[in-house]
Amino acid sequence: MTAPHEQLAAYTAELAAASIPYEIMSLTQSHDSGELLTDRQWEFIIEAVEHGYYDMSRDCTLTELAEVLDINNSAASKLRHRAESRIIREFVAEAAL
Repeated sequence: MTAPHEQLAAYTAELAAASIPYEIMSLTQSHDSGELLTDRQWEFIIEAVEHGYYDMSRDCTLTELAEVLDINNSAASKLRHRAESRIIREFVAEAAL
């Protein structure tokens, strides 16, 4: 069963009220991809994709992205790292299911 927390709670309450035995074998939490990154991280990723930063023959540099976002290289690097880290961790967590 895949359901939001509220629906799962209501379902288990109905089972208990009807004296129907059940066992929860596994429980995982997923996130709306829109909530995975901060607005600024999303902005970075979108600009990076649109400017070809992630293309196989990179069409722009981190320095160029920093200019587009009006931040310095260090801030762009940290922003990229935080965004990529969240994306990769979520990907691995979902793949491990």
